[in-house]
Amino acid sequence: MRIPWKSHDGVEWQAHRWRREESRGAVVCVHGMSGAGEQFHPLPEKIAGFSFYAMDLRGQGKDPVLERRGVMLDFENQLRDIETFLQTIQREHPDEPIFLMGESMGALLSAAYGARSKKHRVNLSGLILSVPVVDLATPVPSVVRGLMRLIATLAPKTRLSPGRFVKSKALSPPLTRDRGYQDSLRAQPHQINNFSMRFLVELGDLIEKSHTFAPAINLPTLVLAAGCDCFVKSTQVEAWFKKIPAGDKTLHIYPEAYHLLWHDWDKDIVIKDIHHWLTSRAGALSR
Repeated sequence: MRIPWKSHDGVEWQAHRWRREESRGAVVCVHGMSGAGEQFHPLPEKIAGFSFYAMDLRGQGKDPVLERRGVMLDFENQLRDIETFLQTIQREHPDEPIFLMGESMGALLSAAYGARSKKHRVNLSGLILSVPVVDLATPVPSVVRGLMRLIATLAPKTRLSPGRFVKSKALSPPLTRDRGYQDSLRAQPHQINNFSMRFLVELGDLIEKSHTFAPAINLPTLVLAAGCDCFVKSTQVEAWFKKIPAGDKTLHIYPEAYHLLWHDWDKDIVIKDIHHWLTSRAGALSR
């Protein structure tokens, strides 16, 4: 079901809620680029004992402020929104552990939030970072990046497909081996095919900055990587993971999987791993 909440600047939103009557913890989910909170639905359907909540990000296809869609990443305001949403969920689950889960770009934002956890009011019990795009499998040459930054300054509303930055030049990068699900994404109302040059430059800056997040994460952390990800290599994710100083950290790599892990053929294994990790952490906190 949907629940109302307000972003830090007072804009009214609707978030997805899958609440359990007997809940051992709450998982707050942050989607990726051109995604939506509803895409997390396979997790609460198969993970018993936990309540799930999924917010929609500003600047993406469910943003109630239409003129913001696909225009800018707005990093600092994204983190403020995550903080506000977490506070909303914490009020619903005052005595339960709260976990923050992000996918793709949402994993980068979640990692950034986790790196600043001591500065926030919400006491997180752990992070789940699925396919964090901490680098690009196909690096963008510095000359091209400089040109993009120039265009973003002179004509910030110029738009480009993110598919240009993967090995396949198709308009729809191969995100999952489930072709039916991939094809269905094109028809989703939240789908944004082209983002402004300003957004893409800000996203590139976030990817670069992600290497400063890892050394500051001291929360229990689960990182998931896909061996056939079109955006980021699993070896790049693994190198980033090694920089996390937290004593409690786990990395799972699914060699044959594509980017959208819980919408791919290995989804049952992925969801089982997430369930086990959550159950172990919630159990340890309740002792």
